[in-house]
Amino acid sequence: MKRILGLTLALVLLAILALGGCAPRADQSPDTYTDIRWVTPDYSFRFNPEDDCKGNYTFNGAKFDVKVKFDGAHVTVTDTAADKELFSGEWMYEDGNHLYIHSLHYNTDDYEELKKNYSGFYRLHQEALKKADEETTEKSN
Repeated sequence: MKRILGLTLALVLLAILALGGCAPRADQSPDTYTDIRWVTPDYSFRFNPEDDCKGNYTFNGAKFDVKVKFDGAHVTVTDTAADKELFSGEWMYEDGNHLYIHSLHYNTDDYEELKKNYSGFYRLHQEALKKADEETTEKSN
């Protein structure tokens, strides 16, 4: 009886995990936006979709130039100087226009400093970019 109950409980748990891990499809991938940059509130992580998703990531005083790649619901952040993955995770939208990157896995083999990074997620918002012609108009006024 205990075995049947244990097996049933395990199957129910696996079903919940499988269904809970499925994020709904988004209408638009974060890398397809224009005229914005994705930023965390403290500006420690930011990237620009129009600039091939390049940006920077800062942790504990170390600053990395990064490139962000979206593949379905998976996201990978690569250190462009070393051409090595910094971290990866899953993404989804939260509250409309907030990008929520979660289930993070840090590359602690190549980046010793990331062993002390206990962040489990990053929440980024859209920051509007100024166009070059708008900047020229503002400077002339």
